[in-house]
Amino acid sequence: MRLRLRSGLAPLGAALLAIGLLPGIAGCDSSSEVTLEVSPEEVEAIATAEPSAAIVAQPPPTSSAGPTPAPLSTTTPEATATVSATPEPTPTPDRSAEEFLASLAEEFHFLMAEEFEDLAEISEDWNPDSQISIALVLPDETLHGYLATESRISASAVKPLWAAAALEAAGVEAVRPLANAALILSDNLAGGRMIDLAGGVDEVNAWTRNVAELSDTRLEAWRFEDPNRVAEDFRPENPLGNRTTMADLALFFVRLYKGELLDADATAALQQWLLDTSHTLNSPRDLDGVLLDRLPPQVAESSLHKAGWLRPNCCPAEYRQMIDSGVIVLPDGSWFALAIMSARGEFFDLTNQWVALAACRIYAFVAEDSDLVCEREGDGVHDPEIWPETAS
Repeated sequence: MRLRLRSGLAPLGAALLAIGLLPGIAGCDSSSEVTLEVSPEEVEAIATAEPSAAIVAQPPPTSSAGPTPAPLSTTTPEATATVSATPEPTPTPDRSAEEFLASLAEEFHFLMAEEFEDLAEISEDWNPDSQISIALVLPDETLHGYLATESRISASAVKPLWAAAALEAAGVEAVRPLANAALILSDNLAGGRMIDLAGGVDEVNAWTRNVAELSDTRLEAWRFEDPNRVAEDFRPENPLGNRTTMADLALFFVRLYKGELLDADATAALQQWLLDTSHTLNSPRDLDGVLLDRLPPQVAESSLHKAGWLRPNCCPAEYRQMIDSGVIVLPDGSWFALAIMSARGEFFDLTNQWVALAACRIYAFVAEDSDLVCEREGDGVHDPEIWPETAS
């Protein structure tokens, strides 16, 4: 595994970069309504170390008897100064360039952690029962995150992985007819056919594990149009088996953008399809442009992403969520990968607002764009007319 973790983040009720593994449901993020088969049961699962005993330093023992002190010296002040002069200290070598950059990286890490904590407080204020995860991965695969390795229901956020596995197995021309529907419209039937092109669920999982090197992403079943499209070890009693983490999603996009997963033609095709996804929200009920909606237009148009969601009128409240992940390209050509999730909030309009705000705030921090205003009028105020089904 090539991921480099930064640790030492300050806690905010939940540890940053906590390692987690839980077992998703099929996504329902196409425009058509679908029936979701879910069970109402879901089990959720920090030990505090005992403080070590303090060690108190003791003064050195004194002797009750000893030699008589020698008389004070009668040498002249000049002689004394000459005798007691201390040598010049040896200069401390300058830090190497690597050490200097490492110190800057640590500063970035802790400042970024403070930003994550602030965003977590906003989420708690807007949607008190919401769960969030954030992963920011740099091109060298350094991860900065908030609960970035917690296992989450993947929904359709992982369709780019299915497309990549299909591209390797079947080639660009075989995948192209499905690309617009599966990746841009997020159609679940087209997504299932992508899995079929890859050779089935088990082959998708093998590609994810062995080629993409993502250890916490798994597809269990995608039974749209085909009830038999399941993993070999599929467990019918586990409706939440499609899982991923924000760290895995961001790592996938880093490795895709660097051209490490597929040949040149397949890489270019998949990147272009993900660049053709929506870069903004045309209405409050839109769902497929959340990550890029509040970024500067030039940045949004240059970035690629794929969202996945479980929305009202699709899923029980405890499963509703928004995930969006991709590569954010700065005006100077530098870039980073970002994956953000908010789930289980009572107000789905505020769930999507928060993901868009978080993406914008993180971009502004990384790009040092102090002029970018990420807040919008009406932020944090639930509008029951946007998703009236939320109450159901």
